[in-house]
Amino acid sequence: AVVSTQSTGERLLKIEKVKKNIMELKRPLIAELKSMASPPIPVVKAMTGAFLLMGERASYLREWNNIVILLNKTGSLSVKRRVQDLQVESVTEEQAKAAEDTMLGLTSDEVYEANQAASLFYDWADMICYEYKQLKEGFK
Repeated sequence: AVVSTQSTGERLLKIEKVKKNIMELKRPLIAELKSMASPPIPVVKAMTGAFLLMGERASYLREWNNIVILLNKTGSLSVKRRVQDLQVESVTEEQAKAAEDTMLGLTSDEVYEANQAASLFYDWADMICYEYKQLKEGFK
């Protein structure tokens, strides 16, 4: 999870860095992710959490094949573009809670060991969930 001693500016810079890393993901890394017939649980949880934040329904994400379909989309619906365009302010409480619950107990290292590409999506989703909480607490 994100360290809370960092300033908002530092955390937002980290999110931008992870977004940049996702945008620069090489085709072979994404291909490896898409080619997994039955991916390890950390990969499934990481990708499900990320897509929940992007507004996908949990029921649709239960099937790994549907996650692969989402990973195959191109143009404005591509996963890279969706990550790039997502603003923390647009995330709903339901999306943030569902993503957080899905990824509960995961670590970045654990996801990285299972799949490098999935670990970037995990890092991004984890940071978005943390920033969502910070944003909501700021409005109390």
